Amino acid sequence: MKPMRTMLAAATIAAALATGMTVALTPAAGAGTTLKAAAAEKGRYFGAAVATGKLSTSAYTTILNREFNSVVPENEMKWDAT
Repeated sequence: MKPMRTMLAAATIAAALATGMTVALTPAAGAGTTLKAAAAEKGRYFGAAVATGKLSTSAYTTILNREFNSVVPENEMKWDAT
């Protein structure tokens, strides 16, 4: 009787964990489609540190504009650079 009770308890715990993980990992229905939109939904900013040399690459700036709503200098404003 005891092994059957142990197996039943283990199965119950496994089912509860599976249900909990499904709920936790399912995205919200109104979740933003970009990082910027998801942050804006929560009233937050999502930013990136960017090297000025990369700003001349159009693919890079397109991603920056789409995904981030805050940009700061990467290394250009560190003590040794200024």
